[in-house]
Amino acid sequence: MSFKLKDISETFKTIVDGFKLMLLACTILVLAWSIGSVTKDVDLSGFVVSSIKEGTSFSLVPGIIFIVGALISFATGTSWGTMAILTPIAIPIAYKLTGDSWLSVTVMSGAVFAGSIFGDHCSPISDTTVLSSIFASCDHMDHVNTQLPYAVFTAFVSLIMFILYGFFKISPFVLIFIGLVLIIALARVLHVYSLRRYQFSEKTYAGS
Repeated sequence: MSFKLKDISETFKTIVDGFKLMLLACTILVLAWSIGSVTKDVDLSGFVVSSIKEGTSFSLVPGIIFIVGALISFATGTSWGTMAILTPIAIPIAYKLTGDSWLSVTVMSGAVFAGSIFGDHCSPISDTTVLSSIFASCDHMDHVNTQLPYAVFTAFVSLIMFILYGFFKISPFVLIFIGLVLIIALARVLHVYSLRRYQFSEKTYAGS
């Protein structure tokens, strides 16, 4: 308005449109905080932790938390809500099984966040997915279907890394290297498979 590009009515319309655009994201955040408050008030984390028997193995816990986070986030369409639900549950579980505070916070937080973001990224009802398809002017489900293989591929590698850590307690720095090698190897395999499936040659693919 100060540069005389729009009049007062157009300026206020733009402001209102911006509010409308952010309303869904703000609503999801508020609901996520509400869910987190409810789980805290009913002491869900305490109930789950008390239900775990002594001597239970920690080996599969990071992988399980990752899968649970992905499923909840995919079903609800919100990574924030999933984090609010799982974080106060996963960390006490890990601490009870291992007694290691550093391990409980870092590894379990990573499993929760990774699973939550993966599910939110793939969910057709996620705000980020909906807004991305709207702004890209493409069919919503086409957008979901095209991004799903890449996300599942990465999630599969992440799940393997969490399982390896749970069983062998390998250094995270070593796991990062293993994960990169595994991603490159699997990507190469899928690339060759796609070329053969659609009858492309390496030269044709490179020339295009």
